[in-house]
Amino acid sequence: MLKRLYVDNFRSLVNFDLEFNGLTLLLGPNGSGKTSALEVIRRLREFVCEQKTAGDLFPCGTLTRWQESQVQTFEIGLSGNGGEYKYRLEVEQEVSKQRCRVKAESLFFDDKPLFESKLKDRELRAQLYRDGPGKGPEVLVDWTRSGVGFIQERPENQRLAWFRKSLKKVHVCRFDPMVMSARAEQESEVLAWNAANFVEWFRHAVSVDLELATKLRSTLEDALSGFDGLSLVPDGVEAKLLKVKFRAAGSSESQSSSAYDCRFDELSDGQRILLVLHALLAAADSESTLCLDEPENFLALAEVQPWLNEFIDRTQRQSFQGILISHHPHMIDALAAGCGRWLDRTAGGPTRTQAVGRDGSGLSVSELVSRGWLHA
Repeated sequence: MLKRLYVDNFRSLVNFDLEFNGLTLLLGPNGSGKTSALEVIRRLREFVCEQKTAGDLFPCGTLTRWQESQVQTFEIGLSGNGGEYKYRLEVEQEVSKQRCRVKAESLFFDDKPLFESKLKDRELRAQLYRDGPGKGPEVLVDWTRSGVGFIQERPENQRLAWFRKSLKKVHVCRFDPMVMSARAEQESEVLAWNAANFVEWFRHAVSVDLELATKLRSTLEDALSGFDGLSLVPDGVEAKLLKVKFRAAGSSESQSSSAYDCRFDELSDGQRILLVLHALLAAADSESTLCLDEPENFLALAEVQPWLNEFIDRTQRQSFQGILISHHPHMIDALAAGCGRWLDRTAGGPTRTQAVGRDGSGLSVSELVSRGWLHA
């Protein structure tokens, strides 16, 4: 479970510290840094778990404009495996040449080092540590990629391996139905930030969990009017199409002529979002973290409410974690008083946070927000 995020010198996030609970709602005006905070989590996961380069994830344009420092610092606190992990990354920018490199990277478990690298004499040297007593070897690592992500799993570094597996279960999404395709050329273990590869991800998910389609059916029967099933049908040699079966109102299973199929990309924007939301929740295990940026977009309250109820229930029954960004009054009033974090900026300065609580006025939190009476 994510416990803490620290960021310095990334867009509006300067000396920025944010703590998370099992369920956390991020609130604040547009431009206050909410999406940037989730983006940092996503980029760190891709850096460690997908071995993407620092230059791809942290280009010079992400530096805070009013700062002179060219070093960006990121920290993630994560609990699990019987202890507390602390991951830290320092990225050094060379703005004149539009490039960057890893200046330092470290991973600690209960204050015990598991990995430490530092740039020295134009070489990035890493000290490895065993789970038991004693140090491991010192090695040279690539200064454009994560050393924590590169080290191979061995019997003596199971704590480091556990951190990577746990970070891989953190899903960060801001859905865009306009880019969601119905066709999957291959399987994908990771759902893209905008869910453009949803069908590729779903194709992988159902191959791992053979009961996923069955679990989804009962949920989607209530969520999508006339829904009657999902199917992945061949489309060429390797590709598959996701089709959604509907049954016309008043028809029965014996009236096959009343049933029809739609390609996933033929659904309305809201129908696609609903299907993605319910599929993502059904596929998430008890150790997953879902970070969703305004999941209620394109949806009416009656459509998102059943999903939200299940989402909240999962965070209370299991170690499953949810982090949401929302401007929706109902979500704000349901979650803000106990789980809310208000993010704001003064005169375009750095982002600051505060816990959200009732102010004694008797007004709902959404009303305080709409009147502009809630500030960091």
